[in-house]
Amino acid sequence: MNETKKLTESAILSALFVISTLLFVGIGFGYALYIDFIVPVFFSIVVLRCDFKYSVLSGITSLLIVWLILGNIGIAIWCSQSVILGILCGYFISKDTSIMDDMVYTSFIGVVLMVFVDVYASKLIGYSFMKEFQGYINILKSGEYVQVIYYILIAAFPFGTVFSIYILSLFMCKKLNMLKGNINKKFEIIANFRRFSRFVCCSKNVFYVLSAYIFIVEVFKVFNINIDNTYLKTIIISIEYLSFYFVIKDGYTAIQNYLLSKNKKVAHIRILSILMLIALVLIFKITTFIIIIINIILDIKINIRNQQIGILNNILSRG
Repeated sequence: MNETKKLTESAILSALFVISTLLFVGIGFGYALYIDFIVPVFFSIVVLRCDFKYSVLSGITSLLIVWLILGNIGIAIWCSQSVILGILCGYFISKDTSIMDDMVYTSFIGVVLMVFVDVYASKLIGYSFMKEFQGYINILKSGEYVQVIYYILIAAFPFGTVFSIYILSLFMCKKLNMLKGNINKKFEIIANFRRFSRFVCCSKNVFYVLSAYIFIVEVFKVFNINIDNTYLKTIIISIEYLSFYFVIKDGYTAIQNYLLSKNKKVAHIRILSILMLIALVLIFKITTFIIIIINIILDIKINIRNQQIGILNNILSRG
């Protein structure tokens, strides 16, 4: 009976999606905003209400109907990107995982998905975010940092998108009275992020996978192992920059928590932050590897990541 209810709900929501898509695309008013944000949040809610398998079925049938009615495969492909991101965000929100782990998984998949859509559908859609970013950096004079800026922009675009979808989905769950279990836990963390931010971290496995990925890509660069395919290279380097962000943020938070637990002097943390910022500007990659090594030592010595996750869970369980 419960499965029948979920299937029925997913079918009704699919019909609502098709109707709203035809309406927004037909009038042409703000439909880019609709496709980029409303569609993924909608399907994130579908996952949380109807489970993963019915959401996937709903997404596939809805996109086929939109394509058949409009006769525009470009719109269907553009929508498919948003549908997939929404389903992914909803899936990870429902799981007993760290929010940071969720951001890692969804942003990495987002990079691959958006580059794939940009390559194969930009002519049909008439828009290429990679060409747009290339236009931004062409304004700058050529230099060694121009390509870095280009890859950072490509990495930041899907990360910002999935981050927005994730947050908006949680607040929609609040509005729809769907806060329960892992959804409620993650909403409480986001709603009180200033209070919980120092304990929000990647799991140990994810942190080390990110660190290993950075190390492997850097070894490739040292030995001049080049990748000829432009798009594959874009994905690899963009994911590396995202890995740098997660490792630095997560690693520095762990170091900061350890120092606070030892001497409880905020002034020392502020001095450390300034020194760390200067070091990252002057010797970025060396500083990153030093952060990784210190975190390995802290994990071996006091299992700091599991401690942070345990503290956060204890606070949430006490309400």
